[in-house]
Amino acid sequence: MEVIIGAVVSCLVQVVKQYWGTSEYWTLGIVVAFSLVAAGIYTYLVAAGYWQAFAQVLITAGAFYTFIIARFGTPVN
Repeated sequence: MEVIIGAVVSCLVQVVKQYWGTSEYWTLGIVVAFSLVAAGIYTYLVAAGYWQAFAQVLITAGAFYTFIIARFGTPVN
């Protein structure tokens, strides 16, 4: 599950880099900041006992996307 959090942080950084046009050092700073925020949220969810429910929501959403939306969502040209 930590890999998913890392992927989300990476996507956010790519969006920030594309739209704000940040330099290399600013981008690294943003990666550190987003990573610390994500780690804080993850730590809170684990400590509070909510991580299991949160992980189940992510797994269910991923499965729904994979089996339903990805299969039937795009029209045939």
